[in-house]
Amino acid sequence: MPSKFGLACSAVLALLLNLSLPAAAAPIAASIEAEGVAGIAEGGLARARQSAIRDALEQLGLRSGARVDVAAGASSRGKAVESSRVQPAFDFERYTVLREWQTGQQLHVRIAVKEEDARPRGSVNLGYKKKIVVTPFRVRRSPQLDDVDDIATRLPQELLRRMGAGGKFLGKESAYVISPGANGPSIDTAAVRRIASLYESQFVVSGEILDAGNYEQPAYYGLIKKDARRIEIAFYVHDGLTGVLLARRTALVEQVGERRVGRDKPFGSASFAATPFGGAILRALDEGIAAISADIAALPFMAKVVQVQGERIFIDAGSTSSVTPGDQLVIYRLDPRQQVYGADPLAPLGTVESPVGTLSIVQVQPGFAIGTVTPPSAARQVSAGDMVRFDVAVMPAR
Repeated sequence: MPSKFGLACSAVLALLLNLSLPAAAAPIAASIEAEGVAGIAEGGLARARQSAIRDALEQLGLRSGARVDVAAGASSRGKAVESSRVQPAFDFERYTVLREWQTGQQLHVRIAVKEEDARPRGSVNLGYKKKIVVTPFRVRRSPQLDDVDDIATRLPQELLRRMGAGGKFLGKESAYVISPGANGPSIDTAAVRRIASLYESQFVVSGEILDAGNYEQPAYYGLIKKDARRIEIAFYVHDGLTGVLLARRTALVEQVGERRVGRDKPFGSASFAATPFGGAILRALDEGIAAISADIAALPFMAKVVQVQGERIFIDAGSTSSVTPGDQLVIYRLDPRQQVYGADPLAPLGTVESPVGTLSIVQVQPGFAIGTVTPPSAARQVSAGDMVRFDVAVMPAR
């Protein structure tokens, strides 16, 4: 039987051994690395470093998951052209720079991130923001709306504000009115094209307030009548490139109750919306916005070539339109000699276009983007005024 002294020595020895052993290492979070590259241009080393880090973060986001939009076609000469867009599904807010070096005029930055810091990107595959310009609306019967504050300009301004707030459109307000035709929408395609060109917009939205009359609505099985008022608004969407009418929508809302708004209530304000008829106008406006937004959403995103500098092609859409480096768009050359007409010999349906090549975006600024053409020889065929378009068939990443 061991003595008490022996047991005490064993306990002391065990304690000393335990103190000398290293503590169990805490699990290390898995990290992944990527290398970003950027050219050292006019912006200097600091801007190139930021661009290279963004490039690396984009690569890491793509490794974690992506959404891919692709569409392919062929030019008139049989050459393949393609528009595509790849967007990461995750973002990383924190990173560590491991190494930085230069090769010629290229800056390389290698970074590391922890997988646990991956954050799902809330706007995966956010569509391109299409540019619209909204003109003042025509009021068909002005005396009907003497109680509403300048509805001809305030209503399109509110339309523009609400469409812009949805995050799918970039809007501008036109000071010029499009003269309506006998049946509503303008048939002056040249005027539409001029406004679209002046405000650099893909679509022109105009409209008319058709009716804002009072009437009596039967109630309680016709035993009594209640005061009521209706608002009927027509919305017209024109293609800025050709000037042709793309969509015509009408919203009608009838409101029982107090029929006057009051010019002391600014259009679209809380006091305006609190009145029964003011609220009816805004409901009709929202109905129209939903309809024309759906009409425009079904059409491809388009921008214009504004400058050509050798192999570099400048377009009038940038980061504010959700254009990003790596996007590919097809360049089209329009042939004004080949106008297509339908039953009306004075109103062309459109212009024949032919694909020139694929534009790959390499640099993006808020208001414009720069790209190179594939094949490179096609750059000589591109000139200011040509169009770039993203025709897409959606192919989600697996």
